Amino acid sequence: IMSSIPLRVLIWIISVLALLGNGVVLLVLIGSFSKLTVPRFLMCHLAFADLCMGVYLAVIATVDMLTRGEYYNHAIDWQMGLGCRATGFITVFASELSVFTLTAITLERWHTITYALRLDRKIRLRHACIVMTAGWIFSSLAALLPTVGVSSYSEVSICLPMDVKSPVSQVYVVSLLLLNILAFFCVCGCYMSIYLTVRNPSSMPAHADTRVAQRMAVLIFTDFI
Repeated sequence: IMSSIPLRVLIWIISVLALLGNGVVLLVLIGSFSKLTVPRFLMCHLAFADLCMGVYLAVIATVDMLTRGEYYNHAIDWQMGLGCRATGFITVFASELSVFTLTAITLERWHTITYALRLDRKIRLRHACIVMTAGWIFSSLAALLPTVGVSSYSEVSICLPMDVKSPVSQVYVVSLLLLNILAFFCVCGCYMSIYLTVRNPSSMPAHADTRVAQRMAVLIFTDFI
């Protein structure tokens, strides 16, 4: 599955870091459940999504290790089997939930800083729950479609929905790409607005809110890259 030794080493390093790093984040955030805020709540979902991506990479790395040198003997069984479909479901679900959550985090920071003096417009935890429920439904549907004939996880050995033979499959793949690009432009627009708000003395956003936004900006832009 992995064509070169550096790629094999790299996928193991990334998968282990993703599993350990996001596992620790979830433990810390869940352990301080009594102090749960909207940013922390959203970070829980982002950590879970990235943890799922770590699981996907670990599965691909493991299958590569077990079939090294003789993948041609296992290709049909793997790509047409339940394992590949489950692995594909995990990666599409994880990537779309991650993009959705990154956008939600950005919008929450933008709203908090833009309306810093409007306590009546503060985002509550129940609002975040509604938004993330929509995110989970969208991500689950996006991941489920290739299992029912809209594109397919069996086209390539890394179990991504790269089957674009039919018009419906083409619309599916292009739609996901466009939604991700749209999310990125939304994030860019929000951070430009945050930057202008912070430079405006009359808005007076809290220093803590600004600091959180700066940290989130680094996380979000590296993830989108």
